[in-house]
Parts: sequence; structure tokens; C-alpha cells
Amino acid sequence: MTYLLDTNICIYIIKRKPAIVLEKFSRITLGSVAISTITLAELEYGVRKSTNPEKI
Repeated sequence: MTYLLDTNICIYIIKRKPAIVLEKFSRITLGSVAISTITLAELEYGVRKSTNPEKI
């Protein structure tokens, strides 16, 4: 099964909060995870818009 992560889930994983999301994500094999080009663009936009992009 392939999991398509949305922007919010990606942000939860990056920030490691809430812990339950990270716990569930850690059980998934890397080959079964994907993000859409829209999610990638939203994450890139968020980094550019951030006042502290190096924190990401």
C-alpha cells in the first residue's frame, strides 16, 4: 500500500508533533510513502515565507 501524505501530515512529521503521527509514520516503509507535487510546492512556499527558514 502507498501512502500519499498531505501538507499537514508532512509538517507534523517535520516538527515531530503530535507524537502519534510520528509514531505511525515510523512504522511505514520508505518505499510506500509519497507526496504530491502540490504538497511539495506548499512546503517550499512555507519555507520561503518563513521568518526562520533554516529552522526547517
